[in-house]
Amino acid sequence: MRIIRLSIAFICFQAGLTFAASIEEQINLYINQVEIPRLSEIYPDAAISISLNNLAALNYLPDCESGSIQINNQRPDAIKRTNYEISCQSPTWKSYIPVTQSISIPAIKTTTPINRGQVISQSNTDVGEVDISTLRGDVFTLKKPPYGLIASRNLRINTFITDDLTSLPTLVKKGDLVLITASSGTIIVRMNGVALENGVKGQQIRVKNTSSERIIYGKVVTNSEVLVNY
Repeated sequence: MRIIRLSIAFICFQAGLTFAASIEEQINLYINQVEIPRLSEIYPDAAISISLNNLAALNYLPDCESGSIQINNQRPDAIKRTNYEISCQSPTWKSYIPVTQSISIPAIKTTTPINRGQVISQSNTDVGEVDISTLRGDVFTLKKPPYGLIASRNLRINTFITDDLTSLPTLVKKGDLVLITASSGTIIVRMNGVALENGVKGQQIRVKNTSSERIIYGKVVTNSEVLVNY
């Protein structure tokens, strides 16, 4: 019975804190208990900070008789800027406060200039902290490195690498001898062929069967094999 009374007292004490808290304090509580945990799930390794803008406008809002206000992030998918909708039921009012977010994650960047068409590897990259709002495209991390891809344009030193700056390397070149693998259910047939165009991994290219002279389309699997499904 003693434990039950203590629990009720703790709940009442928490309620009293909520009632006494200012609007700014309640918004900061929302940031720390809702928004930062939510963003941390999306960006597990990120350093996240959220700041409120135009705080002076909060001074002109009437006191909320119910004590606690309702807060809603209008742009939960935003990376940099969003607005919080804040409202009260008694008296009834609604307002908006602009918010700036900073989401910094460890990402792969160049340590030397990388020329267009050059292979990206551990030897010409390193890890650094970057605010993802400053980048276009999806950034590469140690969990998803860009090693083996090639630069789609010239990259300066200390450039954070995104998917917009990379492309797949050419595995098969026009004129290369390739192994054509054709499969249908459990039946697999292999034959020699020649590539009639360049291709990256997963790309469909034209190949010619050197025995039948037949031209078919096959998917690039490795630098010496294409797959044909029947």
